[in-house]
Amino acid sequence: MSAHHPGASKPARLPEALYRVGAYFLPRLMFLQTRQGPQTHWGDVAVALRDFPEDLLDLSSGAFWQEWKVRWSALAEDYVAGAQAALTAAGARRAWRSAAACYHWAEFMYFDDPLEKTRLRQAVKDCFALGIDHQALRLTTGQFVHDGVTVPYYLALPPGAGAHRVPCVVLSNGLDSVTELEVYAFAEQFLDRGLAVFMFDGPGQGINVGRNPVPLRFEHIAERIVALLENEPALDARALGFFGVSFGGHLALRVARHLGDRFRAVVNLSGGPAIAPFAGLPRRLKEDFRFAFQGADEAAMQDAFDDLALPPFPLATDLLSIHGARDDIFPLAALAALAEAQGERHTLQVYPGEAHVCLNYINQYTTGLADWMAARLARVQPAHPQLHSTEQPS
Repeated sequence: MSAHHPGASKPARLPEALYRVGAYFLPRLMFLQTRQGPQTHWGDVAVALRDFPEDLLDLSSGAFWQEWKVRWSALAEDYVAGAQAALTAAGARRAWRSAAACYHWAEFMYFDDPLEKTRLRQAVKDCFALGIDHQALRLTTGQFVHDGVTVPYYLALPPGAGAHRVPCVVLSNGLDSVTELEVYAFAEQFLDRGLAVFMFDGPGQGINVGRNPVPLRFEHIAERIVALLENEPALDARALGFFGVSFGGHLALRVARHLGDRFRAVVNLSGGPAIAPFAGLPRRLKEDFRFAFQGADEAAMQDAFDDLALPPFPLATDLLSIHGARDDIFPLAALAALAEAQGERHTLQVYPGEAHVCLNYINQYTTGLADWMAARLARVQPAHPQLHSTEQPS
């Protein structure tokens, strides 16, 4: 199937009915615009989703996400063909980056066939690799094994690194994001501020999702990463930061609790110390958690949620949490109570009208959190500290 519609008599448009049911997650398709990472343009959304069948507009159903997968996969294949036919290296790289984004959106909420999801996630990795301009991005790859699981990683250095050791930020995925798109989009912000970045696919993350479960004690993987970074000659392992988004934000809190003395600063984007009760989550989100945790039933999943819950803990690092007041995955109340108990070292920035990950404000808060991290790792003062207030207007 091609995403092209040769017989179409009018420009591609996103169906109004699809916009109404999918308004929450549509901003995610645009995400942050990057120079080197995969990205989607509004025209891609319109072309992929034009004439979406109205009888499939139930976002909790497998049929919706099957149709969604087919359409985004077709557009990805169009971009692959464009990359292969490109007349310049620059044109090919741009098409590969678009293909990577389309392959990711094809699979990000698709859970019916683990092998197909892994195939699509591998396609994201392959296209990402082909889309990199190595003259502009100093990126190396590697892997290590943790409890029998291969953990692939990327290490990227900022321009000018080499004359002296540079600070480094470790970035962690959520459940349905991929290192090459969402995580890299954040990473580029840190690179722009002179910080190295370490991005990885832990058990149950990235390429490993659906192949092995998310570990309940993620801090052990973080310990392995710290040991690895200590042996990197280009890095200053005394100036490490940690960033996590969504469930990765919860993992960031675990790092702050167990390894706060090894990380100078930690950013938690939309994670929390406690997950909302499993039984009350939307159906598709339940599938997301089940797929990543490989949980058998609701009782097993709730047991895992209970085991993951973090009690109040003292801070040995600076912690920035960014959260939407309407987050229905990690309730704000538990995070607010934790921040209050921890005092001035925990800054909580709340967006009153926003849901999980506060997608409508992603451009604004990413600038702020990256400046906040750079100020702590490089020991410099941000130019505009007032940007880091504890609440934002709705």
